[in-house]
Amino acid sequence: MPIILLHRLAEHDLPVAVNHGSDVDAVRVLSLAGHVKASIPKPVRTLDGYDQPPATVIAITSLGHSMIKRFPRR
Repeated sequence: MPIILLHRLAEHDLPVAVNHGSDVDAVRVLSLAGHVKASIPKPVRTLDGYDQPPATVIAITSLGHSMIKRFPRR
C-alpha cells in the first residue's frame, strides 16, 4: 500500500533505491499523486516478460509530509 511505503521512506535518509516490483508500483502511485519526487525507469523487456529496474526516491514533498501527518501509522 502506498501510504505504508510513504511512512517507511520517511524513516530513511533520501535518496533511497526501491527494488521490489510492488514497491516500485507504489512509488509510481506516490509520484503521480505528488507525494514524492522519484526517478522511475521503464520496465525492460526480457525473454520471460519484463524486469523492473529499481526506482530512486529523491524527496518527499510537502504534500507527502502532510499525508504522513494526516494518516499516521496504527
